[in-house]
Amino acid sequence: MSSTKQKIVEAAVLLFNEKGVNNITLRDIAEQLGISTGNLAYHYKNKDFIIEEAFRQMEEERESILSGMQMIPSFDNINLQIEPLLGLAMRYCFFYLDTVHVIRSYPKIAKLHRNFIDTNIAYTKAVIDYSVGTGNMKPELIKGSYYQLAHTVWMILNFWIAQSVIRGEKKPSIAMARKAVWNLVVPHLTEKGIHNIESIQQTNANIKN
Repeated sequence: MSSTKQKIVEAAVLLFNEKGVNNITLRDIAEQLGISTGNLAYHYKNKDFIIEEAFRQMEEERESILSGMQMIPSFDNINLQIEPLLGLAMRYCFFYLDTVHVIRSYPKIAKLHRNFIDTNIAYTKAVIDYSVGTGNMKPELIKGSYYQLAHTVWMILNFWIAQSVIRGEKKPSIAMARKAVWNLVVPHLTEKGIHNIESIQQTNANIKN
């Protein structure tokens, strides 16, 4: 990608984050960069192409975060993923705040995002199954409840930024997101699992957010 095209995407993302996708035009992006609308349109003929490129870049960054952590389905890896994934979501927060609009308007993005959701929930469920097998979590009492737990973990992480904005918080708290996830898991832990989680929480306590 050329330097100019990358600058256009970066400027657009900043404006989308600040004012929302619907409220930004090509002219707004051009003014942000100090170039003419015609010059911008030479690189991206409409806003749709910029949004698609921004999503592609976000997907690449997200895959990079996940690729090194999904070999071993463990509590530690889930914990390590929370901060970089939420940090990425904050950098592209327009997508998480305008999700319904984006997936309705861009079917290609919708398909990619739904595939990611399915993969993310399946990975979290694999962590749960692994944790049961290693004696860190109790066996499932009601069939399907652990899949629902995995789904709820995804919802917390995916909508954490949106709920923070709705509640008027200046900055989403990664520490609170971690706590919300582990609060869901703790009731299902064995004594061994509780010991391991306490070790993880001690590590989290040493991390400033």
